[in-house]
Amino acid sequence: MLIVPDIQDVYTPLQTDLILPISECRENLEQLLESIPNMFGNNRVADSAFGAAMKAAFLAIKSTGGKLLVFQSVLPSTGIGSLSAREAEGRSNISMAEKEAHKLLQPVDKNLKTMALEFAKYQVCVDVFLATQSYVDIASISVVPNTTGLLLLSFSALSDPAKLFNDLRWNISRPQGFEAVMRVRCSQGLQVQDYLGSFCKRVPTDVDLPAIDSDKAIMVTFKHDDKFQENSECAFQCALLYTTVFGQRRIRVMNLSLTCTNMLSNLFRYADLETQFTYVVKQAGSAIPSTPLSQVRDQVTSTCINVLQSYRKYCASVSSSGQLILPEALKLLPLYALALTKSIGLRNDGRLDDRSYWASIVSSISVVLAVPLVFPRMIALHDLILREDDESLVPTPLTLNSENIRDDGVYFMENGEDGLLYVGNSVHPAILEQLFGVSSAAVPNQLVLEQFDNELSRKVNEVVNEIRRQRCSYLRLRLCKKGDPSGDFFRSLLVEDKALGSLSYVEFLVHVHRQIQSKLT
Repeated sequence: MLIVPDIQDVYTPLQTDLILPISECRENLEQLLESIPNMFGNNRVADSAFGAAMKAAFLAIKSTGGKLLVFQSVLPSTGIGSLSAREAEGRSNISMAEKEAHKLLQPVDKNLKTMALEFAKYQVCVDVFLATQSYVDIASISVVPNTTGLLLLSFSALSDPAKLFNDLRWNISRPQGFEAVMRVRCSQGLQVQDYLGSFCKRVPTDVDLPAIDSDKAIMVTFKHDDKFQENSECAFQCALLYTTVFGQRRIRVMNLSLTCTNMLSNLFRYADLETQFTYVVKQAGSAIPSTPLSQVRDQVTSTCINVLQSYRKYCASVSSSGQLILPEALKLLPLYALALTKSIGLRNDGRLDDRSYWASIVSSISVVLAVPLVFPRMIALHDLILREDDESLVPTPLTLNSENIRDDGVYFMENGEDGLLYVGNSVHPAILEQLFGVSSAAVPNQLVLEQFDNELSRKVNEVVNEIRRQRCSYLRLRLCKKGDPSGDFFRSLLVEDKALGSLSYVEFLVHVHRQIQSKLT
């Protein structure tokens, strides 16, 4: 083993032979991985040289580029890029309604940003796995994966071993490429306005991606700067040059042609709600470190109001002023907007790291995953055996309000990251026995969903496994019980209900309607 003691000015002990093909060293590598728990089992050193370790690994693969998997469980506290705990300060500021509290969600150390830019320059990408529930300053740590084009993943080392195993396996085996450069072109009359995602941008026209994978999304916005002719075509092209995992250099070109119109009603008729809402989510995520949360929530609400006000003013037929008119394609926009204002990232309560993690993942989230992240899917499990076999495997979701929660029911809610199993206080013992193999008094908090020899257990496992197949990240399961904090957290995700400091869905619709009326008068 080679030990480099300098954690401020890191260097590699050897110029060559630090990186070898796995075929030449697989046996030794497996022995090393198996021996690490014993080698450091009695370690009592709490300090972490996070930045120095990354820099050393970078220097080892700098000549070829590549991918680093970094596993972190404590706050980086020594060496280059060391950080200090800011969570206590954050709680104090938030409780005092301090207007500058959002600045605690900004990266505090510039060395990590400098390192990230250097990594991207030499085509080295970084994935960070955070195995902790304590404060680690994700706002600062996330700069590295967000700049080099990869992801930040967070889980509990004690309760989420299955998630670590499955996410790590998928991270290595999923379709991916390296040393990528992306450019988007469009017809005359439009120009690219901005890119949203996890990447490095050194020139105005290109997006540099040390790594690109099947889970990543980059959103491109366009600016309209000239007139189009009615029924003419407007073209878009995205070209991605990348290297496969087998070393082949490829280019992928995607073309899209759309018909132009001068009728605003056509835009609303064919609007893509999920894509437009994903843009709002990404805007909110990017604003979190620089804008007070109250202003971010107001911006989300204002966006919803402005869209619906434009439809009412320019497209809707004459009708009663007391009626809220929603375009068919965007009829769920107010509900999604309300859910976003109540999401983990925009709540006043909660941990700083949770908010930073949320902002980090939405930067590169896909359209398919953006909606469930802020508007979860909830289904009833206790009555699955009453459904017909020819129906879809996953039941129709329930609306997110407490009226659908029975005290004798078991419910499953998922947002693409977590799967919450809510157990009421009056669930029949037979149902608990079939699902968990125990009586009501002994349902474990650390939930491992097993499949027992009964119809209900089989159907529940089929539903959960199908939902997991639909998601990129492995869905971790958490048990929520009525009457304890886990149950309160579950109910806080029922976005249609009224909560402390926020409106119910009905109240929000009334608020939106009044704002539209005031704009029209």
